[in-house]
Amino acid sequence: MNFKYYDLLSNLTVGIVVFYAVWQILFTDILMNDWFVVPAGYVVGYFLNAFSSFIEPFLYKTICGVPSDILLTPIPGKTWTGIRKVRFYFANEAVSALREDTKDENADTKKMFGYAMRMVNSNKDCRVPDSNGQYALSRVILTAVLITVVLIEIQYANIWYSWPISISVLLMAWNRFRERAYYYAREVLNEYLKLKTK
Repeated sequence: MNFKYYDLLSNLTVGIVVFYAVWQILFTDILMNDWFVVPAGYVVGYFLNAFSSFIEPFLYKTICGVPSDILLTPIPGKTWTGIRKVRFYFANEAVSALREDTKDENADTKKMFGYAMRMVNSNKDCRVPDSNGQYALSRVILTAVLITVVLIEIQYANIWYSWPISISVLLMAWNRFRERAYYYAREVLNEYLKLKTK
């Protein structure tokens, strides 16, 4: 079985961190065997990955919507869609091309983005798989930070400096998730437009 770097980072590394944090909070007096950390961390990471996928709709609500929907919704009078840091300047061209390719003039953003994903996933010489892996990793890290912060604040709520540190780390993880979600959606659409021009 071959593991990609994403599997290693999202399952094993993040799983070990969360497993260790939970162990330290719940079982402070019990020593942990070193041989147990890696397999337990991988299992925790696997379920953490599944849970992060499950709460993805909630995470999208915290960033004001699904990035692909926002990127494919041109705003009159504005030359770009997206967020300030991740801008997409070809929304009109992408929507026009996708509606033509799907043969559906009323295609919604989900159908159009699904078609674009199908087209670019067949191209092995693009950065979309890496971008998808980075997005998924940032989603798992945000979920891990969220769970860890809740556990830490339950245990150490009376320590005043734990709150600003926890909130700062959570905000950084949330912002990185938001940026990576937009980068991934933009990469899919840019790659689709590149394929169209070939």
